[in-house]
This record gives sequence, C-alpha cells and structure tokens, in this order.
Amino acid sequence: MTNAALGLVLSSAVLHATWNFLLKRSTHKVVFFWGMSSVAIAILIVPAVIFAVVDGFGWETLGYGLGTSALHSFYGLALVRGYSIGDLSSVYPVSRGMGPALVPVLAVVFLGESISAMACAGIMLIVAGIFTIHIDSRLTGDLTHPFRALASPATRIALFTGLMIACYTIWDKAGLDHGLNPVTLNAFSLGAYCLILTPAVGALSGGDVVRGEWRTQWRNIIAAGVLAPVGYLLVLIALETTRVSYVAPSREVGIVLGTAMGVLLLGEGYGLSRVWGSLLVVAGVITIALAP
Repeated sequence: MTNAALGLVLSSAVLHATWNFLLKRSTHKVVFFWGMSSVAIAILIVPAVIFAVVDGFGWETLGYGLGTSALHSFYGLALVRGYSIGDLSSVYPVSRGMGPALVPVLAVVFLGESISAMACAGIMLIVAGIFTIHIDSRLTGDLTHPFRALASPATRIALFTGLMIACYTIWDKAGLDHGLNPVTLNAFSLGAYCLILTPAVGALSGGDVVRGEWRTQWRNIIAAGVLAPVGYLLVLIALETTRVSYVAPSREVGIVLGTAMGVLLLGEGYGLSRVWGSLLVVAGVITIALAP
C-alpha cells in the first residue's frame, strides 16, 4: 500500500469512528441516521450525476450501483439496530473487526486474490480480540460468560453488520474496477439509507420525534452527514489503486478510537477488556494489511 493510500484510509478511520460516536449518542437513532444520510445525499447528488454523465453510465454500472444500495441498506439497518440495543465499545469493534476478517476470504473466493499464512494469523487475532471484548473483569472466574455474551442480540447484530461490511467492500471494489466513479457509488449507498428508513421515520408520532431530534441534534446530524460520505469517499479512492485486502483492514485502526469514545465519553462498562480486545483486533487488521 502506498503512503498516499494509507493516509486516505487512516483519515477515513478517524472520520468513521467520529460519526459512529455521534450516532450512538443520539436519542432516536433511526431519525438521526436518516437525517445524516439525507444531508450527505444532498451534498453528493449533483457531483454524483455529473460524474455519471462524464464517465458514462450503462447497465453494468447501474447494476453495481443497485447492488451496493441493497448491501448498504442491510448494513444501515443492522448498524442502527446494534447501537439501539448495544454499546458503542462492543458493537463498533466487533462489526468493524469482522469485516476485515472476512474480506480476505471473500476476496479469494470472488476476486481471485490469494491469502497467506500471515493473513490467517491476523484473522485469528481478530477472533481473539472479539472474544476479549466480551470478558467481564468482574466475572473472571466464569469462563462461560464471554460465550454467553457473544450470543447476545447486540453481538449477533454486530457480527451481521461485519458480514455486510465485508460484502459491500468486495462489491464496491468490483464496481470501481468496472468503471463506477467513487462519488457516484457513494451516492448509491447514501440514497439507499434514505429510502429504506423513510417509511420508518414517517411513522414516528406524526413528525414530532423527527422535529425533536433535529431541534436537539441538528449540529451533530449535519456533522455526521458530512463526515460519513467524506470518510467513505476516501476509502473508495484508495480502493482504486490498492488491493481490497489491504485497504479494508487498514481502515479499521479507528476501532481503538471508537472503543475509547464508548468507554471514556459514554461511560460504558467492560472498559479494560474492551480496550485490550480492540487492540487485539487492530493488531489483527494490521497483520492482515502487512501480509504478502
């Protein structure tokens, strides 16, 4: 990976952890996520159309755009649900860690890339980190507790979110390779968030909840609406020049930042184990990124 690509990916990681923190801290997460997606698509729609016209837009690129819309829809719904029932310091590292663990495997199957023994070791570190995140220091004598915690609804949602991250990363890489511009591709995912969440938002108390969330969170909604598309756009630009099995793991160094935000700023429990677990996850993704 070039220094330029690494800089793009690391910047994206900081932006991503920040808007996830803002989403978790919101009162009505469906409304917040819909609002930030609306802000983001308002920013991107005109550039996306211009790039589509200039670069050429056919049935194949449309298919990739619709595919990423579908995958991001499942990701968005899972993310909102995960933060509604789980902690940022748990859901974030688990979902972001599972993505890089699965991407090399999916890259082998669908893109014909190879996976080395070093990458396999990185995957094992990620798995160990996810286990560590669920260790409660108050119950060190109960060796079965982490397994019970791993079976919780929040963790299952986080694992599914990670699967969606891996799937849309692979799909988006293929779309870029087939000529779909990063800005246009990003607009497809953001548009999907707006469409899939609009019915749910419209059913909330005749608009009172929406107005209340906007009144109290409008600054954060706008901030997240800017951070989310810019962050993913940096990843897509990096993907144009770098292997997906390098970009996806490197992006997840923000896991430690997201976990720290949950533990220190939101006062979530399991502090020490979650920090150590997130460090293991990051060690795993770095190992994957450095693998030949």
